[in-house]
Amino acid sequence: MDEQKHIDEYTLLNYYSSSLPADQKQEVELWIQASEENRKIAHDIQYICMATDTLNTIEEVNSAEALEQVKKRFHKTNKTNYLVWFQRVAAILILPLLISTIYFVTKKEPAEYIEIKTNPGMVATLNLPDGSKVWLNSGSYLKHPLKFTGDTRTVELDGEAYFSVHKDKSKRFIVNTPFDLKAEVLGTEFNMEAYKGSDKVTTTLISGSVKLSFRNKENNEESFIMKPDDEVAYSIKTKEIKTNASYLPTQIAWKDGLVIFRNTSFKETLNILSKRFNTEFIVKNDLLYENSFTGTFSGQHLTLILEHFRLSSGIQYKFIDPEIGPDKDKISEKTIVELY
Repeated sequence: MDEQKHIDEYTLLNYYSSSLPADQKQEVELWIQASEENRKIAHDIQYICMATDTLNTIEEVNSAEALEQVKKRFHKTNKTNYLVWFQRVAAILILPLLISTIYFVTKKEPAEYIEIKTNPGMVATLNLPDGSKVWLNSGSYLKHPLKFTGDTRTVELDGEAYFSVHKDKSKRFIVNTPFDLKAEVLGTEFNMEAYKGSDKVTTTLISGSVKLSFRNKENNEESFIMKPDDEVAYSIKTKEIKTNASYLPTQIAWKDGLVIFRNTSFKETLNILSKRFNTEFIVKNDLLYENSFTGTFSGQHLTLILEHFRLSSGIQYKFIDPEIGPDKDKISEKTIVELY
């Protein structure tokens, strides 16, 4: 290579950003090896490129644009004093670095979350960072931030939960579900059942107001404002909502360790008992679905409820697990019961 050939800083920037064709790349490498001074200049340019890449990992400040600005400045003149040139590079890169750091520290603190999952047949109670209280039903999952920031309080629910939301007009409380439906409130009490494997999401409003936002069958965003005592079911399949008349204590008794029926259909009865006692029911006679039940039961007494079925409706039952029979009131593991 011609010893007098000059490799300027602009060319070095293109070299370290992999923007040079192969022949020019070879010229630069020979120039770098030619002297200690050349290696020092090349090292400084490489450091600048590495600093630019670091900016990209900290925050999406337009570091590429900053690098292009550096290149354009060197392209205008090849006679810039090296010290002045380095100061200019530092000024261009340090400014976005400073902005990124301040923004990262003040606005982008790593979010920390708490995840709670209840075992089948168990119920948990927890307090949220804003003072709201949540009861989490059997086999349910709730995720919430360690602290609420911004103008919303957002939690993720997979399962069933009863929410007693602390009122704060400046921060909406949002419950996201595994489906195309979410609930928004300011301060209220409501129950939401949204198990991932279910075919519907059911929301029961006790007090206050709830806005349900969902995707309709045309896949458009739609909303529905609930009033106290409303029970709204959103069909996952049809993407439609239906308002049902229900007896509220039946829907929320689980949080107080109770089982309450009020002219409750056989299908809904089995759904409630399945969650409450972690039990799978096998119905051998479809005519049983014509039954409905009324009654209040407390404690872990599945056999007492089954006896109620037997005496009031003639429904027979049999525990599949040989270790569990009519004299076993407390069921701690998944149980299968045949009804006929």
